Amino acid sequence: MPPQSTSDAGAAQCRRARRLLAEGGNADALIPVPLARSWQRCLEADAGSGSAEPIERQQLFCRRDAQGRLRHHALPELEALAEALAPSRVIVLLADPEGMILDAAGSDAFMTKAQRVALMPGVDWSEPSRGTNAIGTALIEGSVVTVVGAQHYLEQNAALGCAGTPLLAPDGRVMGVLDVSGDPRCIQAHTVGLVRMAGQMIEHRMALDLPAPGTEVLRFAHEQPLLGTHREALLWARDGVVVGANRAALRALGMTLEQLRARYLEDLFASLPGQGRVSSLELRPQWLRPGRASQWSARWVAGPQAQPLRVEPEPATPALPPHAMPTVAAACGADAAAPPIIGDAARDAQLARAVRVLDADIPVLVLGESGVGKEVFARQVHRASRRAGGPFVAVNCAAVPEGLIEAELFGYEEGAFTGARRRGSRGLVREASGGVLFLDEIGDMPQTLQARLLRVLQDREVKPLGGGRAQAVDFALICATHRDLAGMAAEGGFRVDLYYRLQHFRVELPALRALPERRAHIDSLLRQTLLRHGLRLSPQAREALLCHDWPGNWRQLVAVCRTLAALAGPQGRIDYADLPSELRGTPRQVEDAALRESPARDLRSLTAAAIEDALRASAGNVSRAARSLGVHRSTLYRHATRTD
Repeated sequence: MPPQSTSDAGAAQCRRARRLLAEGGNADALIPVPLARSWQRCLEADAGSGSAEPIERQQLFCRRDAQGRLRHHALPELEALAEALAPSRVIVLLADPEGMILDAAGSDAFMTKAQRVALMPGVDWSEPSRGTNAIGTALIEGSVVTVVGAQHYLEQNAALGCAGTPLLAPDGRVMGVLDVSGDPRCIQAHTVGLVRMAGQMIEHRMALDLPAPGTEVLRFAHEQPLLGTHREALLWARDGVVVGANRAALRALGMTLEQLRARYLEDLFASLPGQGRVSSLELRPQWLRPGRASQWSARWVAGPQAQPLRVEPEPATPALPPHAMPTVAAACGADAAAPPIIGDAARDAQLARAVRVLDADIPVLVLGESGVGKEVFARQVHRASRRAGGPFVAVNCAAVPEGLIEAELFGYEEGAFTGARRRGSRGLVREASGGVLFLDEIGDMPQTLQARLLRVLQDREVKPLGGGRAQAVDFALICATHRDLAGMAAEGGFRVDLYYRLQHFRVELPALRALPERRAHIDSLLRQTLLRHGLRLSPQAREALLCHDWPGNWRQLVAVCRTLAALAGPQGRIDYADLPSELRGTPRQVEDAALRESPARDLRSLTAAAIEDALRASAGNVSRAARSLGVHRSTLYRHATRTD
């Protein structure tokens, strides 16, 4: 939105709009529509009743810590924008998703004036607190907002001009606001343009920083040199389904995020780029809007996988055999067949709650059978918490020999025991300082160590074996087990005091066989690990995999998929006979199980399923799928459109 005139005529127009609004009229014709909506909200909420005093410094530090990832990516742009606008005598502000100003940079001359109107870190500039303003209103409108002079709802802010852009996550969440404020005459069109561009750069940096494991990013642009810049379009996909997009992608496709989300990429594009190279991307005809380009340059960026922290120890002395001192990777239970992350609303809700609890320095206890993805869940919590910038140190308490786990956890001084390293060891608890310590299979920890762990949690310091000074530690704790800790504590197999220290917040991850949408989840993983890479399952083999109970849960399913992929013949087809013996009942048993688990479906559902199976079997080739179904490809397109 271009800035409005701050002349006397403009101020008079704002006064007329204010009177009209107070009388119950509509001010859309006198001031920009987003500001008219804001004024109406402010009128109804009696905006301006909030305090203009900054919060205490410690509270501000906590707010900054909670937005550590946002500040990490935004502060360089904040400083660069302040330098670029130095002649304009303005300040640049970063606010959190609630409208609290976190940081400020810019003109020293205007900074004094800004402080007089409470435009400073620690002050709440949300709309209910400070009326119509670029920070609070941009948070609500979700778009760039410019407010100059008398356009502010509160008259005491009429000496200000400001332009703010919300910082959006790929899933549409508002992560914060970047704002420029100064004398109203300084908020010009080029100022708004620079704010918008700086916001795009921040969004681009944050979007490509630590995507969720199992998520791929498709980047595309009209010209190949734009790939990798803040002007490229980005789509986030999990298992071939769109889960997020940046603003450039929404503009390029002419869709809203709600229209785009949950669509298969293959439904949108006639061809997709191969991994590791730039190729063309063509929009399917049915999605091509008038005036939209149909072809772009594109390539994939794979999201990072959830890999255990690998910290190799120094070589052990001859007195301690190499096999007796496992690496941290081994202690973590590092597994190439780590369970994947499958989207689930209940899991997402548990994850959000666990993050809030961990950020409050309360331990999180994750319960579930072996293979359900407890460590994967813990790593997700770490990435989403305010400790995401710190280490994630995972220890499998059942994998480290009992005689060594105390030294591995708490460290030791030089000469503490035979075979100790020459300079001692910090220990994994100290390695986790500033981040998260994940104790897997906590139910297998010896009771003598349980007492030491309880002491560390109480005192927040650790004393290494062999003497030495106690060292302060700051870590968040996530524990996991497949055991019944409550029963163990009642029977004396686990310390009661430690159990009550850990059980304040428990997350119970269900077994794969207990998931309501079990077949859909399994089918999703099959597409991700087999079908996506050109391997084909015979209908009977696919049904056998969908019907199996999977006592080893996700880990077992992933391992079987990897084995099948390795054993697939040159034609890339996996038949029922190729399955491991434990997965093969009689063909009749497989069919009966499918009938028991599959609800009755109407003709449209059956048609959609047949189309999906045909497209899967033809690796997304519509012409080949149509031929296999005995219909014309236009018929296939028509039915596919109806099922969306």
